[in-house]
Amino acid sequence: MPLRTACRTVLAALALTAACAPSEAPSASPDEAVAHADVHWSQWERAAFDRARDDNRIILINVVAEWCHWCHVMEQETYANPEVAALLAEHFVTIRVDSDARPDVAERYRAWGWPATGILSPTAEPILELRGFRKPAVFADILRSLVADRDAGTLARREPARATTAPAKGELADIRKAAIKQLDHHYEPERGGWGDLQKYPFPAPLEHAMFRTVARDDDWRARIVKTLQGEAHLIDPVWGGMYQYSLRHDWHHPHYEKITKVQAGAIGNFAMATRMTGDAQWLEGAHAVLGYMRTMMRDERGGFFTSQDADVRDGHRIASVGKAYYAKDDAARRALGMPRIDRAVYADNNGFMIAALTELYRATGDAEVLADAKAATEHLLANHRTEAGAFTHGEDDDPQGLLYLRDQVAMGRALIGLYRVTGDRTYRALARELGDFLLAQLQDAKAGGFFAHTEDPAAVGALAQRRKPLEENGMAARFLLELHRYLDGDGTERTPYGEAARAALEAVGGRAGVKERGRIIGEYVLGLEEALMPTADVTIVGTPEDAGAMQLMAAALSYFDPRAVVELSPPGERYPDTGKPAVFLCTTTACSSPIRTADALPAAADRFIKANL
Repeated sequence: MPLRTACRTVLAALALTAACAPSEAPSASPDEAVAHADVHWSQWERAAFDRARDDNRIILINVVAEWCHWCHVMEQETYANPEVAALLAEHFVTIRVDSDARPDVAERYRAWGWPATGILSPTAEPILELRGFRKPAVFADILRSLVADRDAGTLARREPARATTAPAKGELADIRKAAIKQLDHHYEPERGGWGDLQKYPFPAPLEHAMFRTVARDDDWRARIVKTLQGEAHLIDPVWGGMYQYSLRHDWHHPHYEKITKVQAGAIGNFAMATRMTGDAQWLEGAHAVLGYMRTMMRDERGGFFTSQDADVRDGHRIASVGKAYYAKDDAARRALGMPRIDRAVYADNNGFMIAALTELYRATGDAEVLADAKAATEHLLANHRTEAGAFTHGEDDDPQGLLYLRDQVAMGRALIGLYRVTGDRTYRALARELGDFLLAQLQDAKAGGFFAHTEDPAAVGALAQRRKPLEENGMAARFLLELHRYLDGDGTERTPYGEAARAALEAVGGRAGVKERGRIIGEYVLGLEEALMPTADVTIVGTPEDAGAMQLMAAALSYFDPRAVVELSPPGERYPDTGKPAVFLCTTTACSSPIRTADALPAAADRFIKANL
């Protein structure tokens, strides 16, 4: 179905409503219920690890997600199996973790997908990691072999640990070249997108394709369009919203869960594509996704929920699988029940959404979109922000008292995005406080880079070692580089934020660490690009009360060049007050004459940037 037709169908449906791949195939249909055996699941807390050590029990960590289809299948088939349950009860401490609720645990195990199974020794040293669904008989065999090793005193790591990031060798430009080559290797030219068997709507590689097309004359336009057209097939034609990914090498066999981060990425990419190409068809995709978020995924106080399940569940039983359910119309779906919505409001997801909404506002000038972004921000400021200027993951303090890098950088970029589109310096001040928190509490001051979370005094064994994840460090670098440029005027002066961003990119950018992440390096690559790119200040001299200044502001915001730093400045502060609103373009070597009309801005900016960057 063409994008325009598909999205119009979605929007029409919305107007009428009020409102993870397996490692092996399941032994029965998910619709066939089985008797549920009791597995006692502990929380991720010190008491559980102490019990394992004291009783010489093996630790099994089950990392799941509320929306994860194969997690439900494994719960229904494998953990409900009496033999598996008995082995676990006798020999293991079993810990279950919601990956959305614990970003640190999710980062540690995300390479294995969900459900991920981590096996640790009684003293919390890693033994084995398992990806995805396992049949009961196979899983029981694994458990028995682990118990036999423990009893024989031979329980040890069964496979080499995955490569970890190491200090980079060489300049950032060399690291960038190698990282781009790796990312390009994963581009699939026949159908678009990064990856072949499973087609994910990864937002960062697509953003990078737009960056290189405009900033470096690497013309990826055809590949951008092909990828966006493919991703549009993942939009639910009834309720809107984008499914998580597709199977079978194409975009037509979706996995039906809907995750807020995916929605944010889609909105942001469609909005950027609109600005880059001038083709308004991409806005239809953005609005189809946003319509779903507004009608089904928004807290009444302004924040956004986490995810919606792929299936309708009845307790431990999958009552209606996603493929059959999502093929139905609105009324038939609702008659079967509603796939569960995880109504938790997390800082990282909301930061991603707010930033995406600011991008959509840049493309449309729609005041309601900006109002959505502001409302979510106010909710996070009221319910998540700490006295130190950081953000808790959920509305309540983390049980371990941890604060997570992912939350801080997502909200940091959201605040910078709001400052960019409103000129309200309150947002910039909040972003600066957040940047200071990163440097004081999350930065590795000696080696560079940022830890995934604040120190955890209750952590034991190998879990006590804080990690510096590649992608989150890429996000941190991007946030701090934006903050750096908005604080020092033209980006040429040294600030602690710019220096910390570059140090982070160097610290986590070792060849082994980048290679190990495969295609999941888009944010890191964008961080490298932004650390190395020259910039052009696009300064609107005027006030929010001046209609002419706001017309110039709208034109500057909609202009697409990743090197353009758009900022509203009062008359007489950075540029002279000439009596009328104007736009000035400046690099480190030249400044333009004042531009007085919105229509003249895009061509003038193109000429100036081409001549001076």
